[in-house]
Amino acid sequence: MSDIFQSIDDLDATSLQRVIDRLEFRGTFAPFVAMREAYLHQLDLPSQATVCELGCGTGVVSRAIASWAGFDGRILGTDLSEALIAEARRRAKVDGIENVAFHADPSGHSGTADDSCDLVILHTLISHVADPGPVLEEAMRIARTGAQIVIFDGDYASLTCHSGRPARDAKVVDIVMQAIVANPHIMRDLPRILLDKGLSLEQARGEVLLEAGKSEFFASLLESYTPMAVRAGLLEDAEAEEWLNQQRAAWNGDRFFGACNFVSYILRV
Repeated sequence: MSDIFQSIDDLDATSLQRVIDRLEFRGTFAPFVAMREAYLHQLDLPSQATVCELGCGTGVVSRAIASWAGFDGRILGTDLSEALIAEARRRAKVDGIENVAFHADPSGHSGTADDSCDLVILHTLISHVADPGPVLEEAMRIARTGAQIVIFDGDYASLTCHSGRPARDAKVVDIVMQAIVANPHIMRDLPRILLDKGLSLEQARGEVLLEAGKSEFFASLLESYTPMAVRAGLLEDAEAEEWLNQQRAAWNGDRFFGACNFVSYILRV
C-alpha cells in the first residue's frame, strides 16, 4: 500500500491540516532541529550556493537554510503536493524570506536544470517512496560534479511506542507505519543502493530520538497519524481510539516510552 505522502492532495481538509501541523511541529521540535543542524554543519556549503530540497513538504528545512546568517544563495524546495507547496509559499511570505522558491510537480521532477546545484537535500523523503531509484537519479541529475547530496530519514523499522502492553503496542505502531511510511527499512538498504548508483558515501551519522515519561514528539506523531491508519482501512476507529487513549494515559501519567533511530548520509557526486 502507498503511504499517504504519495497522495497528500487527495486528503480531506482535516487530514491535510493534521499533516501540515505535524510537519511544522516536527520542524521546530528542538531535538529534531538539533539533528538537522548537525548534518547541515558538516557540509561544504558556499555562501552563494544553489540548493534544492526534494520532497520539501511545507518547506521547513528550505526556510531554515534560507534564513541562515551569511547565506546569500538561492534555495528551491520541490514536492509532489500542490497543497504542501502552497503552505510552504505562504509561510515563507509570512516570514519575509525572499531567497527561497517552491515548485510542485506530481511527477517528482524538480524543475531544475542538469548540473545546477551545489547541494541537494532529501530530508525525510526517501522513506516515503516505494522505489528510491528515480528520486536518487533526480538528485544526481541536478547536482553539479563535486556537489553533495544529503539523505536524512528515520530508520522506522526501529520505531517503538510503549505504554505497557508490548505486543499490542508493536502491532498498532506497525499498522500506523504502514499508513505513513512506504519503506521502513530504507536507511538500512541505502548503503547498497548508493553503491549501485555510483555515489560516494562520505559520512554516516546516527542518532536516537527518545522520550521517556512524558511525550511531545511521539504524542504528536500518534495523534496526527493514527487517524490516517483508520482512513486507510487498516484500523477500526474504535480500536484506534482505545489504543490512543492507552498512549495518552501513559504520557500523561509519566510512564510512556518512545524511540526511533534517525540516520543521515552525506554523499559526494
